[in-house]
Amino acid sequence: MSSDIPGTGTNLAKLFAALEKIEFKTDRDLYNYARILRAIGLELNMRVAMDADVVSAILSQYKGKWYTFGVQSKVRGKLVGAHLRAGAAAAKVLGLSGVKMYASFVRHFIQPEIEAEKKAREGKGKTKPGFSIGDKPKGEAGRAGEAGGKVA
Repeated sequence: MSSDIPGTGTNLAKLFAALEKIEFKTDRDLYNYARILRAIGLELNMRVAMDADVVSAILSQYKGKWYTFGVQSKVRGKLVGAHLRAGAAAAKVLGLSGVKMYASFVRHFIQPEIEAEKKAREGKGKTKPGFSIGDKPKGEAGRAGEAGGKVA
């Protein structure tokens, strides 16, 4: 597990390196960006949440005042760990923001293109109707009783 950043695994470092390499030129680049951002968010969420538990556990073992029997240290340890849990939740939101960005791109750019292409294909085989109002006449100039028509 070699990494440029000491204390981190290769997965997170590789994800950040891949994120830095992306240039937005095609829709595939947006998809890859969203996928990598989601993976970074999930990885950070998991790591920071685990670290929050470790910090809470370590600080809960502190002796503290003799008359509180260690309860005060446990409460304070949980308060300190809660800040890391909030950071873990923020990392999760970071990952979801990438997914929402790509879904928004699909909704606002790709779907209208697909619908326009579908509409264009539907109209190709049909002949456009000429001017008509009401019933079309059958072989004669108009309906009976109308000007220019046969009177019976």
